[in-house]
Amino acid sequence: MRCGSTWLYQVLKCHPDIQMSELKEVDFFFLDRMLQHDFNWYEGLFGPSRGNSFKPIRGEISPRYARLKAWQVKKVAGLLPDLRIILILRHPIERAWSQTLYDFGRLRGRDIRNVANLEIARQLERARSKLSSDYLRTVEIWSKTFGWEALHIGFFDDLRDNPQLFITGILRHIGANPSWPLPQEFVKKRVWATNSLIEHELAIPEVIEWYIADGLVEPTRRLNEILQGRISHWVDELERIRGKTRLSWRILKELNRSLLSMPETLAAQAYHAFLNGRLWLRWRQIVRSYVSPGDGRVPAQSGGRSVSENKVVSGGRDELLNS
Repeated sequence: MRCGSTWLYQVLKCHPDIQMSELKEVDFFFLDRMLQHDFNWYEGLFGPSRGNSFKPIRGEISPRYARLKAWQVKKVAGLLPDLRIILILRHPIERAWSQTLYDFGRLRGRDIRNVANLEIARQLERARSKLSSDYLRTVEIWSKTFGWEALHIGFFDDLRDNPQLFITGILRHIGANPSWPLPQEFVKKRVWATNSLIEHELAIPEVIEWYIADGLVEPTRRLNEILQGRISHWVDELERIRGKTRLSWRILKELNRSLLSMPETLAAQAYHAFLNGRLWLRWRQIVRSYVSPGDGRVPAQSGGRSVSENKVVSGGRDELLNS
């Protein structure tokens, strides 16, 4: 979330090898849509447009997939084992602050200049914010399930500084023609940039910058080890910012985490426990409908294409683009 996924979606829609879903954030495997629709509905999102044939690569972009639990990702792999996954990472503080501005300004219609630092800190402790910021968790879950060869990690800075090189790496990963030139309109285009979505923007307060750094420096250090030093500059900056700590900031953080945010945290945990049960039951229904007890790849009912049939018709592998 807040890492250029809308820009990527619009670019990939232009590529002659790729059929993107008409709906940008499908979120089928996330929450409501899985409870409302079946797998035939999901497959139907990737059909050819009128008068055109199937394209060899089909995909979607749903940033919320980064927040899926490990058991959910394993269920996705059971249905679609040949996916190629894209994850875009942005500087942890920049991304978290961009999401905070979006949540207050776009979703709530608030003037961020009138929001107290303590309320911002409470927002940072919400599950929506914490899961989106936990790069280590996301990378570990998806890489362990699909394997490192299926996962492409791109960086928001590269998108901003050299968009052609950025998109070429993605095209090569998903098996599309990598020599395709990026349309000129996307070279400088910023889609859904924060300052275009909210009326008022605010430089990040020093205490909030520290708050984010203090919470993310350790998982970022561990992720840097996994990525063999590719984000060492992030670690260095987070450590530098965390080193500016003040006693009043420490007190604010402990008060917020142990007392003020606790009711919302407990409510979120209860909600997700209930939701896990509903999603687990829904997954059982989907698997029973589309997978036979035999080899796991034969549809158990007629009507619509099975995953296997879809691959034959498409002339290539299914692709799920997750940003």
